[in-house]
Amino acid sequence: MSDRHDIEVTLRPRDPFPSLRLERVYDVPVDRAWRAISSPAEINVWWAPMKVDLELEPGGTITFGWPGGEPDEGRVLEVEAPTLLAYRWDREVLRWELRPDGDGCVLTLTTDVQDPDHIADTAAGWHTGMEMLADLLAGREVREPEGGPAPEALAAHYRKTLMGR
Repeated sequence: MSDRHDIEVTLRPRDPFPSLRLERVYDVPVDRAWRAISSPAEINVWWAPMKVDLELEPGGTITFGWPGGEPDEGRVLEVEAPTLLAYRWDREVLRWELRPDGDGCVLTLTTDVQDPDHIADTAAGWHTGMEMLADLLAGREVREPEGGPAPEALAAHYRKTLMGR
């Protein structure tokens, strides 16, 4: 990565779903970033307006709730504190990996995308989420950006860079 705060996003064809890989460096130790991605109290700050409840153990339940909607339920697949958390959400698997990087850490999120037509929107949404996570970790107010969780300009960027459209 050229800049410590760039988000590197790549698309890999996989079966049965394509996979997005997002990577970003944060200026906090692994343990601090781990709490932010594994504690519902912290997840619910940076992943707003989503509300998450999580049983942090393999086989545990993870519940995702959007305001005014019915919650979705997933299953925790792997937990290796403080470096790995993986869970299934619908038919997609999200895998969060942390590794030290100097005084900070690198967070890598790999996520399946069930609908190839939504690759750019998914990339834009997770890009935004990683920016909101950066705000939390830096002690700044966490706010959803203008344009919602997947701003159209960012989705257009990913349509061009990931899909050539």
